[in-house]
Amino acid sequence: MLNPLALMIAPIALGLTLVYSLTKRFTWLCHLVLGVALAFSPLGGWVAVAGSLSNYPWVLSLGVLFWVTGFDCIYACLDADFDRKAGLHSMPATLGRRRAFHLAVFFHVLAFVFFTLTGYQSELNMFYYGGLLLTGAALFYQHLVVNPRDLSRIQVSFFSMNGFIALTLFLATWLSLLTV
Repeated sequence: MLNPLALMIAPIALGLTLVYSLTKRFTWLCHLVLGVALAFSPLGGWVAVAGSLSNYPWVLSLGVLFWVTGFDCIYACLDADFDRKAGLHSMPATLGRRRAFHLAVFFHVLAFVFFTLTGYQSELNMFYYGGLLLTGAALFYQHLVVNPRDLSRIQVSFFSMNGFIALTLFLATWLSLLTV
């Protein structure tokens, strides 16, 4: 029941998701591959509803790309020693946990910038920007509760905060569109 364009792009997103785990065998940029794959989610939703790419806020997909890349980079720190021993090339295994954490901060700053641009481009209102402030606080908190030397609270960072971010951005966008 999907429109033809949605059916055309679905295999690309699925293919990238399947290829992600293989990319760890040859590049430390594997986390970006996962980010690109999941950046197809809002794009796919848009195409499924609109039937075209017309007026799609591309900066939203860029926000998702860097948000996912950042949190996947943090989570991969748990497997850095195993990845190194197995010859896998995650960012933490290749660059070290400390540098991987610095890159995750950079990716999350980019995500916040692109989410901000999404609100501007889509002419969203104060509800969106209120949710965006909560999102920024949650991104910041992720980097406070874990660090390269202490990964004991990574579940709070990875699961709790990212679930909160996803729900917050959804509700903030919905409320913003509802009150236009």
